[in-house]
Parts: sequence; C-alpha cells; structure tokens
Amino acid sequence: MAQGKHESVSSSSQPSPKSSREEVGAGTSNPYESVSGEGAFLKEDQGPETISEQFEGKSDTGEIESAAGFDPTRAFNEGMPMQFLTDELTSLEMLHPEEYPNPETVCGNDDRVRISPATAVPWRWICQLIITFPNGARSRCTGWFIGHRTVMTAGHCVFSRGNGGWARSIEVIPGLDAASRPFGSQVGTSFRSVTGWTSSGDHNYDYGAIILPNGDLGNRVGWFGFASLSNASLNNLLINNSGYPGDKPFGTQWFNAGRVANATARKIYYMVDTFGGQSGSPVWRYQNGQRHAVGIHAYGGCPNSATRITAPVFNNMLAWKNV
Repeated sequence: MAQGKHESVSSSSQPSPKSSREEVGAGTSNPYESVSGEGAFLKEDQGPETISEQFEGKSDTGEIESAAGFDPTRAFNEGMPMQFLTDELTSLEMLHPEEYPNPETVCGNDDRVRISPATAVPWRWICQLIITFPNGARSRCTGWFIGHRTVMTAGHCVFSRGNGGWARSIEVIPGLDAASRPFGSQVGTSFRSVTGWTSSGDHNYDYGAIILPNGDLGNRVGWFGFASLSNASLNNLLINNSGYPGDKPFGTQWFNAGRVANATARKIYYMVDTFGGQSGSPVWRYQNGQRHAVGIHAYGGCPNSATRITAPVFNNMLAWKNV
C-alpha cells in the first residue's frame, strides 16, 4: 500500500494559519502507513486500543426529567419558532459516490424505529446535513459531532468529484425532527478528508469532517466519543446506528442495531438496516454508559459497511476535533 492514503487534506473558504499536514503531525516518520492485508478478523491486530471520550453538552435552556408515560414533544416545541418544510428540501437527493448507486440497504425485515423527539443524548449529536456543491447540486447526508466545532461524516459528503470537488457549504442540523429544529443549525464552509478519498476515490478511506465557524452549537448539544478497537473487541460486537434515511419522511431520524458480522483492516460489516441519506452516520458501541463510535457508515449491500476507525483514522479525527 502506497504511503499517503491517510494524509489529511482540507478545504476552507477562510485562510488557515497552518496546513492540514501540520495539524496531523507532519514531520514524523511515516505516521500514516496503513495496516497491510485484508480479510476476516485479521490475525495481526491493529495495535493498542485508543479512546476519545464523549461529552453530553451544556444545556442553556434547562432539561426535562425522564418520567414514565410523559411525552415531552410538546414541551420541547412550545415557544419554538415554527420551521416549515419546503418542496426543495424534501426533494433533495441522497448523496452517494458516482460509481456506487446503491450505498445503503435494508437487510431483510425492516425493523428500524423512528427517534422522536431527537433532543436527548445521543440523538441530538446526530445531524441532518444539507450540502451544496460547486456545480449547484444539493444533496443530503448524515453527520455527528465529535467536538465543539467538528462534525464527522462520509468523505463523499464533503468531496464529490462528480459535483465539482469540495462542497461549497454544508448546513448542519442536530436533532432535526421533521419540521422541528430544536437546536437551530450552523453552516460550515471548511472541510477535511484524506488523500485516499480525494485523490484516489478509494472506498476504504471514505471519511471526512465539517469544521463549523464556532463551538456554540457543539458545546450545547455535546458529542460522541470515538475509539480504535482491536479485532478481538470488534468480533461480534453489538453496534448501533442512527441517521436520516431518504426513504422516510424528510428530516426524521431512524435507529437500528445489530452485531458486527465481519471486519477487515479498514472496514466493518453488519446487517444493520440503513438507506440512502445515512451516509456518514455513526456506528457506535454503547458500553458502561459511554458511547464510542467505531466506524463511519458509508456503503450497503447486505452486509452494509462503515469505514473502520483504525489508529490512523483515530489520529486524524483527534486532530480535526481539536481544530
């Protein structure tokens, strides 16, 4: 495997005081060399496990206690300005790589459940993305907070060669629930990915990030932790996924869960139900009260698959988190 596949690259409408290579530790001795080999649960491990912790956010409007039988939907929405859906929004296409027309799949019986309202942890960490590309195309994906300014997603959601390259802008809407935007939104114009995706279009490196203008939104809603897990820890792991699929009403978040069916050096496979529009959504482990993403969902085919958070992916995410 040629070096440079995990080299971090960025796009921004604003000048940056330092380059992306400086952000991820340029000058060290080959820090992004990929683990060699593919196949079912590799005999050679990925190295020690590393974890970045979650943050539940700092509410500035108070919280509603969880009480059996109480539906908080009206309480959450009382006093909030009404948000109206438009024909333009509901008709937005689900984004996928040009050569991969069916990136997400419902496997067998559809047992997804709707998350409504999406104002509690972890649902509010998950975002509807409205993307505008240089050629004028508008599409939708899913993203999730990993830091006060940083939203992870699939690489093809921030960089699409068929639509002119780097996105022009991406609106990030956490906890969107149909017409309700309980936390508002922010628009990002600064993006990150790696050369394995932007230069080579290699599906093994299909991940990226949105850097928001400030940390107001992320500090309010909080964010996922993330982890680079060993093969042994991933083997048969119970995982969760939630996002904004295009086969459901616009802006509604849907959840499903299952077990890891297989893992390779750079991918995680599972039979969790997804659909177009969920590209970029988190695949996470919930354990001991902590939620750590272990993959970035991007492709389908039953099994569906995520870009695995390996040590090089983790290091890039950590650098992007701390921008």
